[in-house]
Amino acid sequence: MQKNNKKTRLDYKIIFEIVRRGSSVLDLGCGSGGLLDILVKEKKVKAQGIELREEAIYECVEKGLSVFHGDIEGGLGEYPDNSFDYVILNQSMQETRRIEFVLQESLRVGRKVIRYSGEIGHYFWFLRDSSSDF
Repeated sequence: MQKNNKKTRLDYKIIFEIVRRGSSVLDLGCGSGGLLDILVKEKKVKAQGIELREEAIYECVEKGLSVFHGDIEGGLGEYPDNSFDYVILNQSMQETRRIEFVLQESLRVGRKVIRYSGEIGHYFWFLRDSSSDF
């Protein structure tokens, strides 16, 4: 991430530091694609997003991002297990009623899950452990 860029959001900076260069990323509730755009351009990740709001999807497409229209509460059934190195839930859980289900699905399709919640100022990094129930 470009140094001295004071306009970059704190959540983007934290997640940027966690994600490894060249990894695969699924951003659930990606909004207009700001974070994905940075990760693709600067970390060369293979990225996909899922977003519910159509106007945000159009913004993503304008940036050249691969984003699908969908509701994360419906599950990620179209993705096989271990499809991504990282699944990102950046400030998207506040809108979710089925939190446990969304986290289970995220852990199924991703090797690592990053959940950031700006309201409480914390981020969580989940590692999938196939020996435990959620």
